[in-house]
Amino acid sequence: MKQSEVNLLCNEAAVCFAKNQWALPPNPQWAATDFGLGDYRKAGLVEVLLANEPEYCEKIMYARKDMVTPVHTHGQKKEDIICRTGSLRLWLWPSNPRETETTHQVTVRVNGEERAVNAGEAFELRAGERITLTPGLWHEFAPATNYCLIGEVSTWCDEAHDNFFADPAIDIFQPIEPDEAAKLPS
Repeated sequence: MKQSEVNLLCNEAAVCFAKNQWALPPNPQWAATDFGLGDYRKAGLVEVLLANEPEYCEKIMYARKDMVTPVHTHGQKKEDIICRTGSLRLWLWPSNPRETETTHQVTVRVNGEERAVNAGEAFELRAGERITLTPGLWHEFAPATNYCLIGEVSTWCDEAHDNFFADPAIDIFQPIEPDEAAKLPS
């Protein structure tokens, strides 16, 4: 990803946070990714790490419509994904959908209540709604509206060792191409 693209997305997210009265802490930790796939318009996400302690983690994320966070799972992390603004479309699978075709239902907690959803079938969370994702549950999400603010409250986030993507081409740690100076929001 180019630094100019990171700057663009992070600044766009900052405007969206301000518009929706989402105050960030001093010196927030910004990150933007195209998941190493080369086109943030199709697969991309901006996240601001608000806290990452041994017991818990909190993030606020921003994505435009059609910016997918690709199919992945976590071995240890349990997380609540919260639609803060807009509408968020999700897909769930009990196993890696690239390795196993599954038509089973998946039982998850949505807004604190158990719900069965069909594996691989899209469903939406509206603003304020949340889903609890347990380790080993494969998931993908993208805004269903023009943009979405997405919250995450989870156990400790270990990006380097606990993110497992279905697509082996995904690399969230690719270096940023320095086509301009970093101009991230403060």
